[in-house]
Amino acid sequence: MLAPSRHDAILGALAERGTVMTAELADRLGVSVDTVRRDLLELETAGQLRRVHGGAVRPAPGKRRFVERAREDTGGKAVVGALGARAVQSGQVVAIGGGTTALELAHWFAPELSATVVTTSPDVAIALRDLPDVDVIVLGGRLDRTSQTLVGAETVAQIQTLRPDVLVVGACSIHPEFGLTMREREEAQVMRVLAERSRTVVVLATAEKLGTAAPYVVSARIDMLVSDASAAALAPYEQAGIEVVRP
Repeated sequence: MLAPSRHDAILGALAERGTVMTAELADRLGVSVDTVRRDLLELETAGQLRRVHGGAVRPAPGKRRFVERAREDTGGKAVVGALGARAVQSGQVVAIGGGTTALELAHWFAPELSATVVTTSPDVAIALRDLPDVDVIVLGGRLDRTSQTLVGAETVAQIQTLRPDVLVVGACSIHPEFGLTMREREEAQVMRVLAERSRTVVVLATAEKLGTAAPYVVSARIDMLVSDASAAALAPYEQAGIEVVRP
């Protein structure tokens, strides 16, 4: 089988199952494991998958820049944002990351909510300005224009002084085996420290984010997953011990 045909077969299996294993592909395609590894490398270089130990998963979907992602799947983000807002209770200290789904979450908070919100996102902070009983703290740092969040050593140092009740983070990618991952290295570093410091980690993820992986690990611990995906798509996350909230 020629390389283009193998690539098509690999991508077809990936679209069907969400994950492919190197050894299984070698048996299925009738080639060596080394050949499959080269195929996976070529497909990863082309941006069509993300290699992981023993195989590959679908890559992080969507555009990288915040301003471009803001126009994508607004209906799904609204559903997830509304559901996620219910996970935040009055009296809590709530950390919120950046991203368009996190911004949608901020628009769904009840007017009577009384809480302290700590965020790395200037957009989230502005969205909360009209809630009279929400104390908004914006973590300082350097603005990463791609993620539109504040990042860097100064941001991490401030997080080390916090112990949030809950972290709510919009997923770039989430996988039942590999956890929450992101495309931007510095944003992932900040979110990783917030996840370590928070008592509960809540992930917001529209359906296309499930079963995907990005280069930088944020957290293997996910306490709650809020998604608009089907029950079947969310079953592997429930089996991993994650509380799942869906419409």
